[in-house]
Amino acid sequence: MRAATRVNAILLAGDRRASIQLHSDNKAFFELRGVPLFIHVTRALMKAELVGDVIIVGPAERIQAALTAQGISDGVIIVEQRDNMIENFKVGHVCSLGLEETVPFWSLKNSGYEELPVLVAPCDIPMLLPEEVDEFLMRSNMHEYDYSIGVTSKKVLSLFHPSENRAGIQMIYFHVKEDLMRHNNLHIAKPLTFDHLDYIEKMYEWRYQTRLANILRMIFSMLTHGWRLMKSMRIIILMQLSLYYDRHGHPRLADHMRSLVGFNRLAEGIGNALGARVEIVYTHFGGAALDADNEKDLAVIDERYDEWMKLQRSMHT
Repeated sequence: MRAATRVNAILLAGDRRASIQLHSDNKAFFELRGVPLFIHVTRALMKAELVGDVIIVGPAERIQAALTAQGISDGVIIVEQRDNMIENFKVGHVCSLGLEETVPFWSLKNSGYEELPVLVAPCDIPMLLPEEVDEFLMRSNMHEYDYSIGVTSKKVLSLFHPSENRAGIQMIYFHVKEDLMRHNNLHIAKPLTFDHLDYIEKMYEWRYQTRLANILRMIFSMLTHGWRLMKSMRIIILMQLSLYYDRHGHPRLADHMRSLVGFNRLAEGIGNALGARVEIVYTHFGGAALDADNEKDLAVIDERYDEWMKLQRSMHT
């Protein structure tokens, strides 16, 4: 992170608007090897050398009971969830600054807190390693940027794909000129510097971009938000066309479309949408990108958990 101090982390474990449930329950509490998913993530964050306190935002009583059952107490702050993901993030960030959760988020604008970053992670990445967290933080440049988005290359994630004899997880990848990649669910940001923080909620709600309705909603939103999102719309359309051609057996057309979108343009487009300076940061372990968004993927992670954790640890040098 190019800084000597630790950064606090927000773990989002809510189950309200835009959240995904498994078995009609908050997926944070679904168990992998007898342990709730969010506990796996909490332990990885707590063991990371560059992480300070972990602020868990979700159903507070249930979170406290699960932490107590696992013998976790120190280094964790529990915050009751709000109505949606962005409100959970706001109150989590306020608490990460050492303030009371009743302090309004935007009241801190121009108050000296703008330059304090916070790490953000979801509750459903149980294969996360502390080493991957530290790698992401070390590679993120919070001196020159407001927001670092973690990604992992298909070259790494292909190690977790299905094979002839073994189950695996096949990802949908972002297509850009330099690579095929997947967001890895790790974010570090200085959110009080953002001009358009509300747009993250929309992007989160529409994150399944193979669904036509979500693609159309995002494009319509960009049109109605005016000129600042026009560059972003162009990038989204090119990436969607590349993905479409790749999924329908036209690799040359897919490569042509993605050749028009590079890392810098992608970061610039996201930055235009959010009103922030954005960078894209690679990690190379893989676990952070393997989210348990559905029952099938969670079953695969359960089946191959030991093998895949050993594989990730072998990547640490």
